[in-house]
Amino acid sequence: MIHYYIKTIIFLSWIFICCGHSNKEENNSKESSSVKTYIPQIKYDSTYSYDFKSPSNTFILDKKLVEISGLAFDSSSNCFLSNNDEKGHIYKLDANTFKIKEDKKFGKRGDYEAIEKVGKDIITCKSSGKLFFYNEITTKTISYDTPLKSQNDVEGLCYDPRINSLILACKGQPINAEKGRKNQKSVYLFNLEKKELNQDPFFSIYDEDLAAIVNRKFQNESKSKIRKWVKRAKEFSPSGIAINPESGDYYLISAKGSLLLILSEEKKLKNIIFLNSKTNPQPEGICFDKESNLYISTEGQGLRGKIFKFKYI
Repeated sequence: MIHYYIKTIIFLSWIFICCGHSNKEENNSKESSSVKTYIPQIKYDSTYSYDFKSPSNTFILDKKLVEISGLAFDSSSNCFLSNNDEKGHIYKLDANTFKIKEDKKFGKRGDYEAIEKVGKDIITCKSSGKLFFYNEITTKTISYDTPLKSQNDVEGLCYDPRINSLILACKGQPINAEKGRKNQKSVYLFNLEKKELNQDPFFSIYDEDLAAIVNRKFQNESKSKIRKWVKRAKEFSPSGIAINPESGDYYLISAKGSLLLILSEEKKLKNIIFLNSKTNPQPEGICFDKESNLYISTEGQGLRGKIFKFKYI
């Protein structure tokens, strides 16, 4: 009888241990599944179609454009569009000389950070996210408020015909930043048909993305050099955005760090370019012409503003 009780106790203890171990594994599994592991959104591609070390042309701008902020190409009139980030003026620039052809006032003084042309409308955006549509036919300006605010700090604007939307790139914090996540830079879509902004990011770029692409690009360099490039890459704060008409890639520039990021049409980071910070001290505007040549504008910082042309190879 005693042996029977002993066997029973041993058997029940074994069941208890097994069940406890199983529950522990299950709890650990639940805990591990609840922890989000961020996978960098990169698709490294070492090829690109421009010689970023040697621009094919450099254009010195008029004094009115010392504070040049946005840059766009108007294919309908074969000219470039620009704006000063302190005045409500639109400047049409000659496609060959970049001299001012027209100077149009569309609004009051303000912090205008970007410009784009869609149909008959020349669109500018304030850092607060407010959009201004200047119609060249009626010469009237209509403005649209968005959920974006000054702390979001809109700096980049371009038109994506594939989805009939404006893309707004924010230098500041996202609308609904993820808890515990810092240095998240996001871009948003403004639907032109509905005249509404989607508050969910069209895509975001994180420090993990930047570190991953630098490590991939400079994998054969020393650890100290890689740390140096990663540190500079983490300064990324978009100041301009454009779409390459040839590849469909998104090109984003950053005045901080003098950086250029290339993202695929699938919104994965393909490459990072470290521009010459001496010749490009504050890149603010970016666009492509109809032949896919790339143009980047930089503020004068007390001198004349400049535009650099990078010929499509």
